[in-house]
Amino acid sequence: MKLYYANLSPYTRKVMATAIITGLTDKIETIDLMTDGKFTPTPELKKANPLGKIPALLLANGETVVDSPVICEYLNTKSVKGSIYPKEEQAYFFQRKLEALADGCTDATLLRRYESVRPPELQSAEWDAKQKEKMTLSFQYFDSVASKLGTSEFFIGEISVVAMIDYADIRFPQENWLSTAPNLKKWYDQVSKLPLFSETAPKK
Repeated sequence: MKLYYANLSPYTRKVMATAIITGLTDKIETIDLMTDGKFTPTPELKKANPLGKIPALLLANGETVVDSPVICEYLNTKSVKGSIYPKEEQAYFFQRKLEALADGCTDATLLRRYESVRPPELQSAEWDAKQKEKMTLSFQYFDSVASKLGTSEFFIGEISVVAMIDYADIRFPQENWLSTAPNLKKWYDQVSKLPLFSETAPKK
């Protein structure tokens, strides 16, 4: 399998962490499209994913799996080790909720990033405020459920939350998002140095 990715991408990080949990890391060839510091969709990526978005997973049969939740689910079906989903129904849907909300918060962070690099005269303070509110409410929610997050066994929800936190810190370090969520910060400080997260952390 070939994975088109970018080092700083939080969505890619979810896939890489999933590969570790499922024991498939050595089955995946990674193709970094951000080696020059700027993400540039290549013709190969556009062929694999018409949207030109990463991550995209090219399979041996020529088919492509796109979008991080789908790629992670696909890898989980091929697992030779662990699972990114709990077996119990309520726990499963809690993890999928965490994933969806963390991805949504990351989407808002990414949109704010895009807005911030537009020419100043074209930037919209109103647009930025709307996306920032999504981040604020998301961090508040995760702070409220921090006690329910795993500290030794990790599923797709925890993976997505760590990726969300680190990406917000990379793009808006001056906003210090964890300072607004003390419970979440305590959890993050406890788990972020563990191998699953330290080995997949983006190289700034």
